[in-house]
Amino acid sequence: MPKILLIEDEAQHILLVKIRLEIRGFEVAVAQTGADGLKAAQKMKPDLVLLDLMLPDMEPAEIIRGLRSIPGVRKTPIIAFTKLDAFEVHRGSLNAEIAEFIPKPYETTELLEKINKFLKKPKNGAKPES
Repeated sequence: MPKILLIEDEAQHILLVKIRLEIRGFEVAVAQTGADGLKAAQKMKPDLVLLDLMLPDMEPAEIIRGLRSIPGVRKTPIIAFTKLDAFEVHRGSLNAEIAEFIPKPYETTELLEKINKFLKKPKNGAKPES
């Protein structure tokens, strides 16, 4: 089962994303701060990270540097949820580290399409191909 780490501070957004992904066969771990996200990434070694770029405790670049320093997570794709426009993200020098951006508010189909670009979902309970 593909593992996704959701680093997001908005409780209702967490609930919606988690439910939408779990019913589609993904294992989802949640962290509400950047610091907790780094701890969860060390334990979980996720296949993909969904990262809110507006967390209260850490800057996005700091979280990304932390994720990239964890063995087994260095090359893990990061999909960013953001209310920032493309110029702000580019100015923050995050483009090179983020595989995809999902603007808030987003459509579920867009989220799933971007996740599926990087992960293969298990079919009928089978393990994804390596």
